[in-house]
Amino acid sequence: MSKHSAEKRIVGLCARLILGLNLAAAVFAQSAVAQERELANEPAPSSVSEIEAPIEKVFPAEPKRPPSLFPSIRKRLQKLPPFFADTQLEARLRTYYQRLDRVTDILSEDWAVGGSLYYRSGWFKDVFGIELEGFTSQPVWTPDDQTIGTGLLAPNGDGYSVLGIANANFRFAGMVLTAGRLYLDEPYLNRNDSRMTPNTFEGIKLVKPEGELKFTAGYTSKIKFRNSDEFVSMTEFIGLDEDHGLAHGGVVWDPKENFSIGAIGQYLPDVFGGIYSELRFEGDLTDNSRGRLDTQGTYEWDSGDNLLNIGNTWNLGLRGSLDYKNAMFRLGFSITGPNTLANPFGSSPSYVNLMQRTFNRAEEKAFLASFSYDFSHLGVEGLSSIVNFVAAFDGKVQGVRHNAREVDATIDYRVKKGLLKSFWLRVRGSWLTEESRQQDGLDVRVILRYDIPVI
Repeated sequence: MSKHSAEKRIVGLCARLILGLNLAAAVFAQSAVAQERELANEPAPSSVSEIEAPIEKVFPAEPKRPPSLFPSIRKRLQKLPPFFADTQLEARLRTYYQRLDRVTDILSEDWAVGGSLYYRSGWFKDVFGIELEGFTSQPVWTPDDQTIGTGLLAPNGDGYSVLGIANANFRFAGMVLTAGRLYLDEPYLNRNDSRMTPNTFEGIKLVKPEGELKFTAGYTSKIKFRNSDEFVSMTEFIGLDEDHGLAHGGVVWDPKENFSIGAIGQYLPDVFGGIYSELRFEGDLTDNSRGRLDTQGTYEWDSGDNLLNIGNTWNLGLRGSLDYKNAMFRLGFSITGPNTLANPFGSSPSYVNLMQRTFNRAEEKAFLASFSYDFSHLGVEGLSSIVNFVAAFDGKVQGVRHNAREVDATIDYRVKKGLLKSFWLRVRGSWLTEESRQQDGLDVRVILRYDIPVI
């Protein structure tokens, strides 16, 4: 056996072990974002109407260009055709400190600086456009003797740079076809943007983003993991010798402002398949209060040759939300089937997905309590906070059951006006307790972002 082949087999065995403990594929009934995913690119919502469901993220409205810091440049471009006149060029700066003291008594600590340079053209003849984004993450400080990093830098602690987005877009008949290196924001196939740079993908997708009935379909051949500078096939990423891509598609029906239902599925030949769906209903309770009910579920199955032996499983979730003025309260519940869910290609949409753990182990039952508040009601514009608590029971790993608890707290300050608009300071803390572990887990993060709209 060659050295290269042996190495790939070892990687494959490791992937089987990891995925057997922690994977995710599809869900079948929900409509509010998972606790952690909804905090990826926005502060905590202050009303139930601001909650964006996982499937809703698949069908975003066309982004609006922010006001330029250099209006004279934009003014000169207005004399050109829309492809150039509507150009968006933005420097998205980010610095990030994280200290993660795991329950396994492994300490990781990094401070990185970087971000991305984003370019998006206008539409040529209202049909064709292009999008580019280059990412970088560079070390400010990292321990010399660190064995496992935080994910802010490359696995060896070095910096990295990569052209993560490079695609062409074609618009026709109310649909948009995108091909190349692109973002995906599906429930289990997404950017997982909780470190310095996100996951991005190579493939093709077709989206109908507007109207009562929206749909998407696509094929993804490669993934660039969030702290990597290389694109690899979907199956190579999970340690297999095979070279398969992943097919995905879904639909959402959104006939009213207060109701929607949708489902989305994915299929990786000889590995697994899954389907996710969600249901949302919301309405006014009083003049100052609005309520919302969300449900979610997942069904996942082995496919073809079953190369990873994941095993069939499922998950169901329920969450109720209530806002009162600038405060919001949420209670939720999740239960998982006989095997741990799998999510190798993005973050989980689960309501009980928190900073350190997603509580979807085999036969695990988890309860969520959440409180968030927007301090603008008290005259502090841009300041908000959220606290999430999950208590989980009977989560099974290698036949042994464990109970666990996690508390996360996040404080955000985001400037909304003036020259520093989009300046965003975030401070986060998480405490995790698991039975039979050496110690409690502690995760501290400080993130500073500033998007500079050049054009």
